[in-house]
Amino acid sequence: MLLAIHGLGGDRGSMRAYLEGAVPPGVQVLAPDLRAHGASPLVGEPDDFALEALAAEVADELVRVGDGSPVTIVGVSLGAAIATSIARSGRFPLDRVALVRPAFTDVSLPDHLGVFPVIGRLLGERRPARAWEELQRTGAWRAIAHESLAHANALELQLTQPLAADRRIRLIEAPRNAAYRPGELRIPAPTVVLASPRDPIHPLHVAEAWRDELGCRMLVSPPRDAGEEAMYAWFRQQLGSFLVGIR
Repeated sequence: MLLAIHGLGGDRGSMRAYLEGAVPPGVQVLAPDLRAHGASPLVGEPDDFALEALAAEVADELVRVGDGSPVTIVGVSLGAAIATSIARSGRFPLDRVALVRPAFTDVSLPDHLGVFPVIGRLLGERRPARAWEELQRTGAWRAIAHESLAHANALELQLTQPLAADRRIRLIEAPRNAAYRPGELRIPAPTVVLASPRDPIHPLHVAEAWRDELGCRMLVSPPRDAGEEAMYAWFRQQLGSFLVGIR
């Protein structure tokens, strides 16, 4: 079975960009919507967005639909942190784990995630169009745009997607999570880190820290600013190679 976990502000459908055509035929895929994302009816309180709580909800769903066979996990951004928590929990036999564009670190609210609470605050104060205009005047957005306009402009979706204002707590609370403690990030299965250059929300140095902590391979995609489809095609190709042989 393949467990696919999306990132902050995404949904289960966003995993198609990474996995379409990459999953071997016949493999069952579980791609849940995280709390306050996609079709999930759950929102909740700050404690519900602790990494351990989010991971437990996904793991419980895996228990419900799984058959006890080894699990392969692909997690993107926040999903990579959740994937790591599940992989280290010992609740499931593992096949392999792919951690895509990791963004969370060993500290709460690292600088590169600081734009998300800003968006959460604006969603509570302004209509989406006005909030987007104000976001583009903030130092947090301008710092991202200075490095990658493609990544900066992609943040508009965090303001305009359905129920964004009602679910703004996710943007405020999720970035407060630390993904691991230095020296304790170990996964008992073959693991790969897939990263992107010139990605200020998922910095390359963060992926390098994950690689060093895990002692695993890291591969780097073309930059998003050079063409989004080329970047996603690269991820699909690499994941397709990594997933050969899973059941």
